[in-house]
Amino acid sequence: MALLMASRRRGCRETRDGYWAPKWRRLLSIEGNNAAVACGTAGTDREPPRDYSEFDRTVRGMLNRISTENAPRLLPLDPGLRVTCEDCPPWLASRFAELMLTSYLRVIHTSRGARGLATRSADNVLPEYLEAVSPLLAQSPRLVEALLAWLGRLLHGHVLCWPTARLLLLASREKRDRATLPGHSLGRLPPELLQGRILDYVAPPTLPASTDGGCNLTAGWGMADGQKDVVAVLAHLIMFAPATSWPHISAFAFSLAENALVDRGELGEGKVYLAASILAHVAQRLDRTSGRTASVGKEAILTDPVQDLGPLSRLTSRLCDVARGARLSGFVGSRTKAAIDHVQRLQEKLHHFMAQHPQLLQ
Repeated sequence: MALLMASRRRGCRETRDGYWAPKWRRLLSIEGNNAAVACGTAGTDREPPRDYSEFDRTVRGMLNRISTENAPRLLPLDPGLRVTCEDCPPWLASRFAELMLTSYLRVIHTSRGARGLATRSADNVLPEYLEAVSPLLAQSPRLVEALLAWLGRLLHGHVLCWPTARLLLLASREKRDRATLPGHSLGRLPPELLQGRILDYVAPPTLPASTDGGCNLTAGWGMADGQKDVVAVLAHLIMFAPATSWPHISAFAFSLAENALVDRGELGEGKVYLAASILAHVAQRLDRTSGRTASVGKEAILTDPVQDLGPLSRLTSRLCDVARGARLSGFVGSRTKAAIDHVQRLQEKLHHFMAQHPQLLQ
């Protein structure tokens, strides 16, 4: 009993404002980094630390303690703690995202019920974990990019998109006179448009920085069983990430699902499961968003559910074609059916709402 009370007192003391702020300041502040770069214990925007042990220990301690109640005290939300005025340094985003995903994958792996559709339940703590770190994700687009880059690497996103990316790269290097090319040719588009904008959408994001000697996140999650855990973490991120991160996350999700559904003679169950999981949770997210923002007005409606309904419907139609022509296991077949049902309900809901409020489209 004495040990339990001492642990609770220590936990309360560690969540006070004065306990975590000095930790983050020592790791992230300009003064702390400038003083520590020489001895290799901290890093700046240009120079990552030589030894991540203190940073890893701090982040893991925060992730083990964080909740929606104490998040404002534990997270490094103060802009004064950042090395750069706009966002966290690249090395910090990559390492922080790696530690986050390692923690969340272990949560999923030890709670197989969370592999189902991402919903709140007594035995699924991941939604609360994601909501707890939402203030940091909302402030740091670079951290969101790093999370998506790790997920893309774990789900072999670059392998899925390579045929399309290769086509774009070849088109951007077209040496013939563009005026003589057929009207449908990609080579008619400016190279800077193909490489600078279209290719960025097709290919998964890259890590902001390399963190050598990291947590070896890619080990152990490449098998079919581990891939389901990674898909479950992505599904929870789609469902519970903050609204400010949704444009980035939705673009990544649609691109991954589209590349997974391209039949190149090897459209296995894993790709169908990935696409179905993404589409099911995008539909759930949009359904929840449309219900919450329906009374807000034109801007709220047209900036989220309605705009995303087009690509969602097109990819779901492709998923239906795949499901009709493939022999799927009961597990993958049920996930596919759930995705189609969720999208159809969302379509009916939004079409009914827009029919009642035609002024929102004017």
